[in-house]
Amino acid sequence: MSAYLSVNNIEVIYDHVILVLKGVSLDVPKGKIVALLGANGAGKSTTLKAVSNLLRTERGEVTKGSIEFDGK
Repeated sequence: MSAYLSVNNIEVIYDHVILVLKGVSLDVPKGKIVALLGANGAGKSTTLKAVSNLLRTERGEVTKGSIEFDGK
């Protein structure tokens, strides 16, 4: 079964200085549900903002890794 969403080893930095995520990877197979769990400040919201391309509104950017949605 191929992944509908694939996040591969992403790194996120805010304000060109603050490293928020490093080495985050996950796959969401077609027709499945995946939960993202973690403590406060673990990077759940930042991961979802990276996937949905909303980091720039908070001066953040994905500096390493890749995010593929339906093969693109």
